[in-house]
Amino acid sequence: MYDPLVDDFPGPAQPHVRSYWQAQHGAQLAQLPPTQAALPEHADIIVIGAGYTGLNAALELAERYQQHVVLVEANKLGWGCSTRNAGFAMPGTGRLGYGDWEKRVGSDVTRAIKVEYERAFERLERHVAACPVGLQAQRGGYLKIAHNPQAIDGLRSSYEILKRYEPATKWLDAPGIQARVHSPQAHAAIHYPQSFGLNPLLLLASVARQAANAGVTIIEDAPVKKWDQVEQLQRLHTAKGRICAPKVIIATNGYTPNHLHPSIHGRSLPVLSSVIVTRPLSADEKIAIGLHSTELVMDTRTLKYYYRLLPDGRLLFGGRGAIRGKDAHHPRYARHLLEALQGTFPALKELSREPVDYYWSGWVNVALDNYPRIYSPAEGIYTSMGYCGAGVTFTQLAGQRLAELAMGEALPALPFYQSALPKFPLPHLRRLGQWGFYQLARWRSL
Repeated sequence: MYDPLVDDFPGPAQPHVRSYWQAQHGAQLAQLPPTQAALPEHADIIVIGAGYTGLNAALELAERYQQHVVLVEANKLGWGCSTRNAGFAMPGTGRLGYGDWEKRVGSDVTRAIKVEYERAFERLERHVAACPVGLQAQRGGYLKIAHNPQAIDGLRSSYEILKRYEPATKWLDAPGIQARVHSPQAHAAIHYPQSFGLNPLLLLASVARQAANAGVTIIEDAPVKKWDQVEQLQRLHTAKGRICAPKVIIATNGYTPNHLHPSIHGRSLPVLSSVIVTRPLSADEKIAIGLHSTELVMDTRTLKYYYRLLPDGRLLFGGRGAIRGKDAHHPRYARHLLEALQGTFPALKELSREPVDYYWSGWVNVALDNYPRIYSPAEGIYTSMGYCGAGVTFTQLAGQRLAELAMGEALPALPFYQSALPKFPLPHLRRLGQWGFYQLARWRSL
């Protein structure tokens, strides 16, 4: 599997991962307006990466600012995590909650951050409305569950702060959560009603369709192999030729090659998240686990597990995967998720012994200080990176903000937009540090 810290670039011409989303709905991408085969020599602005961030940025630039936008994608539209994620639309991004923000920046800025999250949902709803089947949205909210008794107090403290900013959230004690999730690893929970499940591939197709209709030139199978500057122009050498523009947006997030551009080198850590999808559960199995078909679930582990029932009754279950790309497809990581599924739902013991119908992995981008940045790392270059695996909702707005920044507009005075993504100390040792962190986190969760 492509590894951003090892390989020079991803692709070209690599097929989409064999995911549940691709198997069930991949035809949606084939029905999009045709992408252009020939790479133009010039553009007003180039966007690298045809995922959620890049497509939203391109859409905004073409629709609102009438820019000639060329979007170059190393493989196919949405080849990265935009079609590999679990479809959790949640308020927030990164790993910081309202309590963390309150300590860092005070309550007034934290409230402004909440408003920014609401704007992200508003833009997401635009894409829901533009999809003929409404992204297959499952609107039941999100449950953050204390996975053991020791996690209850910390979760409760988070809730006491959270309800000042999100008063619609609810606290569920042990009987309350057991009525909704029949698991020995469910001891209390916070319910976030605004969150919902969606089909990530249909979301990608919705944004891509709008971008193409707005006049964005989309070039697939065009990884950037070399980048230099000619006078005031950025020049990209791709698998389909050269293109120049005064401005370039980097929207590759967890799939960003280690040496794509020196201004962003060493400022993020690509981390694999893996997902299994089971066969459709029987009626008795659904009753046994009690999980409502419209609710999203994530636990309080440092290395979290997350799961949801899909519209056809299958169970999606995910968590952290391998550390290196070359190990991503090793069977032990699928087995690890199956063992975690069995621990979560002992009633599915027989299911956990069966081969899974789907197993895949994708790179998420972790920032050193746990939240993303939308900024200009060098003159004429703009980027949005570091969602820490929580970007389905926020990327929709991040693309818009990235376009605004590239067009010289002032962004809101919020932490996401006021500093550069911090560089990892000793970036060549990032993987070693990740391995040590994983070992400690797994030991603490025992």
